[in-house]
Amino acid sequence: MDNQAPPHEILVVEDQDAARESLAEVLAESGRVHTAADKASALEALRARGYDLILSDLKLPDGSGMELLEEARVRQPGAPFIFVTGYGTIENAIEATRLGAYEYITKPWDVKKLRIVVRNALHLRMLERKVSEREALESIIGQGEAIVKLKERIVQVAATDATVLIQGETGTGKELVANAIQALSDRRDKPFVKVHIAALPRELLESELFGHEKGAFTGAVRTRQGRFELADGGTLFLDEIAEMPAATQVKLLRVLQEREFERVGGMEPLRADFRLIAATNQDLKAATGRGQFREDLYFRINVVTAYVPPLRDRREDVPLLAEHFLRAFNARYRKQCALSRAAREVLDRYDWPGNIREMENAIERAVVTSTTDRIDPADLPEEVRGASQPMARAEALPPGLTLDEVERRYTLAEYKRLGGNKTRLAKSLKIGVKTLYRKLAAWGVG
Repeated sequence: MDNQAPPHEILVVEDQDAARESLAEVLAESGRVHTAADKASALEALRARGYDLILSDLKLPDGSGMELLEEARVRQPGAPFIFVTGYGTIENAIEATRLGAYEYITKPWDVKKLRIVVRNALHLRMLERKVSEREALESIIGQGEAIVKLKERIVQVAATDATVLIQGETGTGKELVANAIQALSDRRDKPFVKVHIAALPRELLESELFGHEKGAFTGAVRTRQGRFELADGGTLFLDEIAEMPAATQVKLLRVLQEREFERVGGMEPLRADFRLIAATNQDLKAATGRGQFREDLYFRINVVTAYVPPLRDRREDVPLLAEHFLRAFNARYRKQCALSRAAREVLDRYDWPGNIREMENAIERAVVTSTTDRIDPADLPEEVRGASQPMARAEALPPGLTLDEVERRYTLAEYKRLGGNKTRLAKSLKIGVKTLYRKLAAWGVG
């Protein structure tokens, strides 16, 4: 089987037929060439596919190449942009460079020079893409079996357009997984639109997703594109999808089935081609059984799943994550802190109910508050060092107590330390929530 990389996609924007055909002929040896005669056609082409290189005249019949460059920076920020123009001035060249153009070539252009510039631009594009792909996977830190399997799943699903459901507790890094899938996919150069469902007021959610027409409701002073439209050609990431209201779930299901929708207050059907990645910290299957999430929508989004394990189930990665955050915060705060052996042992023993996000906060706090270059257990948050020393607290109990009394005192001490959070207390004690409630009730604790 031929394992060669697909040909480079090149867009040439030139209003003069002869010049456009000439450029296309020269560039044919570098990749697959697509052409446009004006700005409108070029924008349509940018929406339709991703390009590895864009060449454009400065003056176009319906606008300027500078305007096209600004649009391209938004729609396809990684693609090098080269101006080939007969209106070359120092001022134009400076402005083009300021806006992010890769090169500025004046007509009549030299074929040899043009080929060299194009070859260098495409080589740079290839290197940047490889770096981006590597960084996307390296951002998911870990060497344990669970993380290795997760990375394998990311590579597997990124090569497809399948809908992905990312599952995992809060703070495990579900958004990093979504970022990696996007970076490794064929849509990597297209928009990546993120929506945190739980962070949006319910009354504004549909306007955010679908957009709205001017005058659709009080305060709608202009027409606004929604996230579906903005994600056209790219990827839409819906975080905490379990928080979506039932009415919006129905409308989302229709969009996923028909790829068609209307803006709020609008009648004109709109279409959008996007890949969906959804994430949740809840058991969606159980939510469907409780009537909190539509079963048909669940089956629509549960095409491919990626599970991000909690930190307590991948303890072998705790030292790697701790060192990663330590390096990052040392650089940010211009310190040279190191973890003592005792501090490392505390980090290893802790269950991390808040997962990676909790560890990040704990390390940052330790670096900020440490008065020396060594981080000791005392520099770590109280809940981290406290929960890591259950035996020390148990040994402080007076002798002669019954086992039931030891359990009661220890449980109530943990209850106080965790601020009355029964869910965290159950996890700390490694017992079920119902069992915990029964014990607390027997001890007269509400």
